[in-house]
Amino acid sequence: MFQPKYPLELSDIEGAYAGIKDLKENVKQNVRFLLLTSPGEWPGHPEIGVGVKRFLFSNYPSPEILNIHKKVKEQFSRYLPFVEIETEIIDKDESGISYIDRNEVKLVVRYAVPSLNFSDSMTLGMSYTL
Repeated sequence: MFQPKYPLELSDIEGAYAGIKDLKENVKQNVRFLLLTSPGEWPGHPEIGVGVKRFLFSNYPSPEILNIHKKVKEQFSRYLPFVEIETEIIDKDESGISYIDRNEVKLVVRYAVPSLNFSDSMTLGMSYTL
């Protein structure tokens, strides 16, 4: 077992919680956690995390949102250096309709681990609705 699988599930077999047994799933969870963790959230490691949620109420295209690419690369080079990362901000849907008019922006994160011959992507929405 590499780490507990989230959301946490009780396990009678593996100890307190069910765990991740696959290395690729472990990487995927670490990528998600690094993106979603806000700086200052981990005691003893206040610098860890991209904090994607903090961009929720930023205007687009604000310097904060446009700077997210740099923040992602910095965090991954420091905490997951074996992961190659690419980010893209999507501001229109497949039909060409602006997400911005719906108070929404999407961050697409493509990542690869060459040593495992593994690549994947995830899309994180940053939206504000009343």
